[in-house]
Formats: sequence, structure tokens, C-alpha cells
Amino acid sequence: MGIKDFLDQKGQEYAPFDPKRAIRIYASLKKYLSLSCYKIHILGTNGKGSTGRYLALGLMQNNASVLHFSSPHILDFRERYYKNGNNISQEGLEQAHCFLQQFDFIQDCSYFEYATFLALVLAKDVDYLILEAGLGGEYDSTSCIECDLSIFTMIGKDHQEFLGKDIKDIAGTKLRAMTQLNFLALQHYNEVVEIAEQIAEQKKVTLIKIGQWHQEKYRDILDTLPENYLRDNLLNALVVLDFLKKQLPQKAYELDLRGRFEALSPSITLDVGHNIDGASEVKKALKNQKVNLIYNAYKDKDIREILTILKPNIQKIYILDIKHPRIIDKNLLCMILESLKIEYEDFKTIDTQKKYLVFGSFSVIEEFLKRYDAK
Repeated sequence: MGIKDFLDQKGQEYAPFDPKRAIRIYASLKKYLSLSCYKIHILGTNGKGSTGRYLALGLMQNNASVLHFSSPHILDFRERYYKNGNNISQEGLEQAHCFLQQFDFIQDCSYFEYATFLALVLAKDVDYLILEAGLGGEYDSTSCIECDLSIFTMIGKDHQEFLGKDIKDIAGTKLRAMTQLNFLALQHYNEVVEIAEQIAEQKKVTLIKIGQWHQEKYRDILDTLPENYLRDNLLNALVVLDFLKKQLPQKAYELDLRGRFEALSPSITLDVGHNIDGASEVKKALKNQKVNLIYNAYKDKDIREILTILKPNIQKIYILDIKHPRIIDKNLLCMILESLKIEYEDFKTIDTQKKYLVFGSFSVIEEFLKRYDAK
């Protein structure tokens, strides 16, 4: 069975929770892997993907071979495996799949767990493996792997149904995945920093807090970013690259990761942001610019708060119809829009004379690109 059919039968990315399943499977798999590379774990709420990609680009600029594992993908599962400047080939992915299929115990994996273990196979010949966590922290499948260094990006409120009802619960769940050496990004919530310090002390591990003085140190590089949107994520990568004694660039790396305030055309910008903090960052990037928002969202998101943040920048919302079990009921979305007094209609086509922002989730970007590329 090919990898597509195998993953299709796995169903949901986030399978019924079993905190010991990935640990158990990895314990059986580990002895068959050739994993001598330096392993970097990236956890947090926002900025994991771009932090990891900036780090990968920096390492490659220093002539290191790198595999960057990120999630979710937008159009192609191979997007999750970025190896030495390109997505992994379909042939390479199928070979890794065949390797895993020889083990009976691998059949117990969830979709995301299997994706994680594929990364370990694909990293057999690289110098660095950058592993981006999924939803979780201490119970994430990426956390069962012994990493050399961990980076915690901005931790905010998202996926409360899995991670905890408030910022303290969410931060605790993620930060308990600390390894021996940890970097903590600039945070919006003071509680996150306090909890990080407590956990580092309890575990007797090293915690390096990225601060304002780092911003000053790398200001000349950070100021070359076209937008401030990804500034903190580039900063995370620069701090770690410097720690690893790598040569730093004279200007910001050109990010080749889709959907991060990506200019698809002069009139269309794509962003995979899908939570309150993501909306706040997009608002900063937009400044005073007005856009037409092509939008939809999962029902578990704080849609009212997200749209309240973006409202000053919204001319009109165009609802992108998406068939997905997690998408909010359209009638409920319309009620929220009416209560916020935001004009809306169904999305049909692009008027090249208007400015658009496509925003709301990876699924929104995926659906939009399928329609856009089909034209």
C-alpha cells in the first residue's frame, strides 16, 4: 500500500489521544534508525514553521545538510519534509514509507505520529534535523525523541480543548517538553516566562531567554525584513545560529515557506494565521491598509475576537466555502459578522483592482489555492 492510501485510512491528523503510544512505538523503532544528526525541537503556538525554516536556511548557508519537518501542509504532503532546499521527492517519501512498513508495530501510529517517524527515516543522512511539534508539548510525538536543543516560540491561546483552558495550562503542557538546552522566544504573556523558569529549575536544565538585547544585537539583519511580521521568528533563528557558532547573514533570509504573509500576486496576500495572536501579527503587518478578507475558520477558534482585531483593516469579508468537519456552520459565522457590523458575501472570483488577504486556517489557504491554480 502506497503512502497516500495508508495515510488516508488513518483519517484525522489528531487521532484519539494516547500519551504513551508514540513513546512505545519509538522505543521499538529507535534501534532500526541511523540518526546521528544534531536534533532541534521547535514548540510553541505561533511562529514554529517560520522559525524552523529560517534556522534551516541559516544552517544550509553554513554548508550543513538539513531536514526541516513542519506541519500541516497546504497542498502536498511532501511540504512537511524540506531537505537541503527542496521538498522531499515522492520517490524518497515512498522509500521511507516502505522502510517503516516492515515493522508491525508501526500500524498503531496516528497520522501525525507516522508523519513524525517518516521524518526520522528521511533524516538519516543529514547534519541537522529540525522537528516542529504538532499541537502539543510533553505528549507530542516529536517529544519522545531525544533532542539536543529546544526552541519555544511564542506561546498563546489556541487548541484549548487539547492543551488546557488558560495560558498557564497551555504553557505548562508545552514547556514540560524541555530538553537539556532550551531557548525561549519573546512572549506576550508574563506567565509563560515565569512557568518556563520554574520548569527549567525543576528539571535542572538550561533556559536561555531571548530578550530585547538580542533585538539590538541583530537589529541590522532584522531591519532588512520587508515586513515586521516575521521579525521575532527570524530573531529566534539568529540567536540559535549564533549559539551554534554559525556565520550569520548580512540580510534576512528569503523565506520559502508558503502562507506566511505571502504575496501571491500584487493584489493577493496569503496567511495561514488562525488564532488571536496570528490575527494581531497580521494586523501589525497590514498597518493602516484596508483589505478584502477571504475568510473561513474552524468552529473551535475565537472567531469573534479574531475578527474584532482585524475589523479596522477589513473593507469586506468574502466567505470561502469549505467542506471540512471542523469548519464553523455558515449561519453562525454570518451571525457573528452581522453582530460585528462587517459587510460580507460569498466568495466567487477575484477583482484584480482590489486588495485581498486570504486568512483563517491552513484549510482556507488550501481551498483558495486549489481554486486559484485551477484558473
